[in-house]
Parts: sequence; C-alpha cells; structure tokens
Amino acid sequence: MPTAVRPLAVRALAIAALAAAALFTANGVAADGRRFGRFDFGGLVYVMTNASAGNAIMVYLRDRHGGLSPVRGGAVSTGGLGGSANAAVDPLGSQGALAYDDASGMLFAVNAGDNTVAALDAKGPGFRPALRAVVPSAGYLPVSLAVSENRLYVLNAGGSGAVATFAIVHGGLEQLGVLDLELPPVATTIPFDQVGAPNQVGVDALAGHLVITHAGGGEVLTVGLDDTGVPSGSITSTKSPGAGPFAFGVTRFGSILVAEAASGSVSAFEPPNGTDTLVATASAIPTGQAATCWIVVHDDGFAYVSNTGSNTLGLYTWTRTGRLELVAGAAATATGAPIDMTLANGGSFLYSLDAGSGSISGFAISPNDGGLRRVETQGGLPASAGLQGIASRDF
Repeated sequence: MPTAVRPLAVRALAIAALAAAALFTANGVAADGRRFGRFDFGGLVYVMTNASAGNAIMVYLRDRHGGLSPVRGGAVSTGGLGGSANAAVDPLGSQGALAYDDASGMLFAVNAGDNTVAALDAKGPGFRPALRAVVPSAGYLPVSLAVSENRLYVLNAGGSGAVATFAIVHGGLEQLGVLDLELPPVATTIPFDQVGAPNQVGVDALAGHLVITHAGGGEVLTVGLDDTGVPSGSITSTKSPGAGPFAFGVTRFGSILVAEAASGSVSAFEPPNGTDTLVATASAIPTGQAATCWIVVHDDGFAYVSNTGSNTLGLYTWTRTGRLELVAGAAATATGAPIDMTLANGGSFLYSLDAGSGSISGFAISPNDGGLRRVETQGGLPASAGLQGIASRDF
C-alpha cells in the first residue's frame, strides 16, 4: 500500500471502530439486537398454567430488547390436567416442568394431574405450538423433564419415584425404559408432599449420567446411561452439604451446581465419575436469602438463583475448576415469589416466573459482571394459582 493512502485507511478503520462501539449499550447488547456479533431476531417465552382443570401453555413474543407481548389466540392446551391444586405456589416442587428442544423443535410439558406428558410442535406455522402427542408418563405425578441427544427423561415424583426414558420421534414420543428410584414412598395422586419427593432430573455435560435431586432425602442421585441413553446400573446417592437440595444446573466444564432450598445456599460438585459419589468443590455457599430453590447456569461463568421466600434473584460466579462465589444474594427483585427461570438469546436475557404475583420479570444480563437490569414486567397471568414451568425459544 502506498504511504499516501495509509492515513486514509487508518482513519476509515477508526471511524468503523467508533461506529461499532456506538452500537452497543451499557449492558453489552447492541442497539440493533446483536450480542457479541450474534444478531437477535427475537423469540418466544412459554409459561405453563399447570391448571388442574386443564393444563395449557401461554405464549409470549420476545423482542430484541427483551420486551414481551402475549401472542394472540390465548393459551394452548397440553391435552391433560395440571397439578395446581397441590399448592398456590410451586405445587409440583420441581425445576424443569416445561422443556424446549431446539433440535427437534418440540416443546414438552408435564401433566401431573393425569400422569401424562405432552409433546407440542413449536416450529410449525405461527407462534403458537401445536399439540402432537400425549403419552403416559410411566409413573405417578410427572414433575420434571430433561432433553439430551434425542432422548426425553421424565421424573415421576409419586410413589417410590421413577424416571422414564423416551425417544423423541417425529411428532411424538416412544418409551424406551423406566428406572425405579426406590425412594421412601409419597402419594401417587394430588395432594402429595412435593418437598419430600424428588425434584429435578437432568443429564451431565458428557451425557453419561442422569442426575436427580431429592430434597426430602438431602441427596443428589446419579446413575449411568448406556449407549442408547437409557439408565443402567446402580444408583449412587451423594449427601448435599446444604439442606434440601432442590434444583441444579451444569456448567460447560461439567460441574454440577445445586441450589439447596432449606439452607438458602448453593453447592458445587465435580462431574460424575462412574458409580463414585460426587465430590464437592464448594459447600453450601449461602445467599443470605430464604428458599433458594431454582438455579440456571450461564455459560459466561454466572449462575442465578430464585430466592422464593425473599422475592429476590441471587447471582454467583463459577470457575472451570468448580469454585463458587456469591456476588449478590439479592442481585434483583422480582414481583412476587419467583420460581422457575429461563435464559434467552444466548444468555442476553433472564426471565423469572413470579408465581405469587402472576407475572414474568425480564432482565438484561451484563456480559461484564452478570448484573441484572430489568427490561420487562409482564403481568396478567393467574396469581397464586399454581403456575409452574417456563422455557424460551430463540428465532
């Protein structure tokens, strides 16, 4: 390049850099909806009514600034009965009652009132999911779902507890197996003790183990998965350092972060290793808040908890080695008894289902420190009426 041209090129690059910087807001999300080079086309947020008279999914359109608006047409039936009659807030005692699978484009919901699971097509025409199948949950009181590599795992909290494995097939589900958890029995119909029952099912980072929290037993259960994705072998029980291990999330490095409701704390464990008990890397780090029940893990090293009893959301940071540190026990305030949470747009936004007030609180997440800035309060949901489950889909 001739020397006479070089200053012009440098000036052009500087102008371009300034223009790019001007696009970004203080929370790291671009004014045109991009985050770290990814354009946000918006998306959808789903909430499950869990109504005992007829379960349904409420659908909200998300814009690129995090705002929500109800999709026309009303709620979509799940074809079954919910479990709202068990309690006004958190009637299922679970995390993951509603799950979206981007690979199949399916939305899955538990029908705790009639022991079934619903499969809805979320990528068909329009924004409202279409009911495709309703299948038996292969147990009593289904409360939690997890999707991994075209497998759906359903945690049945009733009786002695059971996890059913389903293959996700075109338009529906095909049962592959059932694992009896052999826990102290609870009721098989509503009402049931949702605190003493198992609370969440999930899969570890390598899809080699199932993980189940059991607050009533103060334990985290793990069991290996065979080559077909079906649980196989003996169940390992690990006592949680804090009281009431309720929900968990898995970091991208494999650590398992467990929210302990009764002690208002979070513990961290190394990834499962065969049938060995889990090894704690952080023990019962307190939030200083009440009823720290739900947790979501952000890939950028943050974790958020719902402190239902304190009406707040807490913020932790985690490292690849399993170190855990509390940043703020009350990083944000909800509108009334926050329970389930979901992340959207690759972690740009966090939404909490505030079951006590019948609202959804939306927050923009700072990529620098994980801080939360409120961008939405969506009311109009039934308050203290048994809502449970929230999930999101990005366009």
